[in-house]
Amino acid sequence: MAKQKKLNGNKSSDKKSDRKDSRNANSKKAGTVIAVFLALVLIASSAAVVTYLADRGKRAMSDYSGSSVETTVPEEATVHKVIEKDMPVLKSDDKKSEGYLDGAVYIWQNKGYEVFKGSIKDAKEYASSVSSYKRALGKSCNVYNIVVPTATEITLPERLSKTFSNNQRENITAVITSLSMDVTPVDVYNSLGEHRNEYIYFNTDKYWTPLGAYYGYKELASTLKIKPVDIKSAEQIKLEQSFLGSHISSTISKETKNGNPKLLDNPDKVTLFALPETVSVKALPKGSENTVDMSYYNTYTEDGASPSDIYASKDCAYTVLSNSSIESGKIAVVADKFGYALAPLLTYNYSEVHLIDIDNFERNIKNYLTQNKITDVVYLNGIMSANTAAKTAKTDAMF
Repeated sequence: MAKQKKLNGNKSSDKKSDRKDSRNANSKKAGTVIAVFLALVLIASSAAVVTYLADRGKRAMSDYSGSSVETTVPEEATVHKVIEKDMPVLKSDDKKSEGYLDGAVYIWQNKGYEVFKGSIKDAKEYASSVSSYKRALGKSCNVYNIVVPTATEITLPERLSKTFSNNQRENITAVITSLSMDVTPVDVYNSLGEHRNEYIYFNTDKYWTPLGAYYGYKELASTLKIKPVDIKSAEQIKLEQSFLGSHISSTISKETKNGNPKLLDNPDKVTLFALPETVSVKALPKGSENTVDMSYYNTYTEDGASPSDIYASKDCAYTVLSNSSIESGKIAVVADKFGYALAPLLTYNYSEVHLIDIDNFERNIKNYLTQNKITDVVYLNGIMSANTAAKTAKTDAMF
């Protein structure tokens, strides 16, 4: 009996041992599960912290840059491309004649050329401003930009221009490649260069002629994917009087009280592109609250007037050209005085063309565009304006 009792005691001890081993195994298993769970929690927490820090870093960089508009740049986005083409030979260049500076105007073959001293830094700052306009206007407006080179770059031999003026091709390229990808550049340099042997710039003034503006308009039309009016089918008006532009007043001195004599002997002639018969014009004089009806052109100028005087609304805040024969399409051209020769040509393509003068417009442009349901906006400036901070500041002030 004692032996049997002892055996039974061993069985009882074995059962206790088995239960203990089971408990230990379960405990180890539970510990492993808990460890895995904690590891996963730590990994998730770490990822969350990294994400938070990255987002905070992005916000900090945004705040540092001074931008209040959050922008997302697609990975595939690159800078705008620029295609440079060689210009044809300048027929008027005899390879030997020299010019001379008269004040801030270079005189060659009885024509005046501006001295350009803009820099790449100036170009990039201008591009930054135009890019900010697009951000402010939002997705409702398509924004385009044109910078027009001067005659110095296009119709003066490089052997002369490089001696007193900075390279405008490089400057315009800097503007284009610095624009944000949601702004569409319109490069008119090649178009003007192709026609450098034609009368595309005035002899005595710093602006392009209506013919020069036509070639700029064709390049813009190509970008807008609209069909430009054919130059042969557009009615043209040749004015009989002669014109003397801003280069005359810029060369007045004690010795030349009336301006440079070579320029005075080579006044300009103007041939206009007539507006379609179905176009009406109204404009807002600077400082006024009400628009007035007017003719776009002032063809009755006196002999010796400035070429800019042919535009009746040249001192107005804005001019609206409405074509009743076109049912839709509205475009705004925000420009310096280069815009006055180009705007009339757009009336062949749009029901309304709004020419906004950067020197005289004193309203909120976003509100203006919204109220008039304008979806296409073209910023158009001569390269001198684009490289002048005071000029750009006037456009900045519209916001």
